[in-house]
Amino acid sequence: MTVKLIATDMDGTFLNNQGEYNRTWFKKIYAELQRRGIQFVIASGHQAVELVDFFNDFPEMWMIGGNGAELMNTQAGLTAETFSATATQQILATLADYPEIQIALCGTKTVHVLEHADPGFIAAMRNYYYQLETVADLTTVTDPVVKFDIICAPAMTDQLVYELTPKLAGIAVPASGGQGSMDLIQPGMHKGRALKLLGNRLGIRSTEMVAFGDGTNDLEMLRYVDTGVVMGNAPANMQTQGDTVTESNEQDGVLSYIENEILRK
Repeated sequence: MTVKLIATDMDGTFLNNQGEYNRTWFKKIYAELQRRGIQFVIASGHQAVELVDFFNDFPEMWMIGGNGAELMNTQAGLTAETFSATATQQILATLADYPEIQIALCGTKTVHVLEHADPGFIAAMRNYYYQLETVADLTTVTDPVVKFDIICAPAMTDQLVYELTPKLAGIAVPASGGQGSMDLIQPGMHKGRALKLLGNRLGIRSTEMVAFGDGTNDLEMLRYVDTGVVMGNAPANMQTQGDTVTESNEQDGVLSYIENEILRK
């Protein structure tokens, strides 16, 4: 297989547990990928504008944000699919039955949370998202919403996905990012779809792609590409969903795989 595009999730995959990556090693690998004409793509639940800022040393890099709803690079700008105002209100009405959960409404630039939300949740969201605003009532937010970020008790995650799936059918799809967190994304707006759109734009087929991930929100992407690589730190049930398993995010599994399985061949 000739590899022309490599896509990777961020948290738990490309980034270590401190939210960083081996910058020296990556810079070397990225230069070689550029020399060979191989695209390196970030595919994350983070906002695309935040991803561009995080990787500002690599302005030609493509970013898939909002778990597939956003596509951006510095030259092309941002394209985004958002929930309708009606759908946003329907989702908020459904989530009102779960007062124990914490909710963030994620727009293309600003993320909104309740001003009386759990302080730890607000702090975590400020650390995760590029621009955060607190509001008295989420139903008053007029910014178009790319996705909903939900934090809940870890033991509640699977049951919440189970309950919300039929309640929001046709409106939103729950995508678990691991025990204790999930996104509500637009139907069909996943990382696999975004990779297909990007591939069409760049003239790259799925058979020429490799992708890395660790969570269920990476499944469509892992299944779309020729080689789906699951991280060694992923849950056991996830490690059966890809074509192969690499080392953990703490061991720079993405960079190790690229160097050993792609660049040396």
